[in-house]
Amino acid sequence: MKIKGLVWLGIPADDYASCSRFFTQTLGMEVAFDEANTMELAVGNDDRVQVFGPGHHYFELFRSHGARIVPLFEVDDLDQARDALTRGGAQILGDLESDGSWTWLTFQDPAGNLHCLGTRHS
Repeated sequence: MKIKGLVWLGIPADDYASCSRFFTQTLGMEVAFDEANTMELAVGNDDRVQVFGPGHHYFELFRSHGARIVPLFEVDDLDQARDALTRGGAQILGDLESDGSWTWLTFQDPAGNLHCLGTRHS
């Protein structure tokens, strides 16, 4: 497995409104999309930070595992990466997920931390 970069951070925020304002107004990040209980923000190189509020699926998933922040690392081959994770003692959480731009998986490392690995769609 080869990690190409750290491209996304997911942040479950108890105070979703204040956290969203902090990223948009204080840090000046651009809103890539804003949906019910989640907002994704872009930085200059198009890396992303996504904030999740209570009631959103990922807020519940991340918090149920004690996560305060969840990084997504880009890889070339997600199937190969999943096999390497399994051999390395990681626990895959759920199935592969996909949107119009990415396919990813969420896993828990042996220390209990949550991470995601993903590949971009061409």
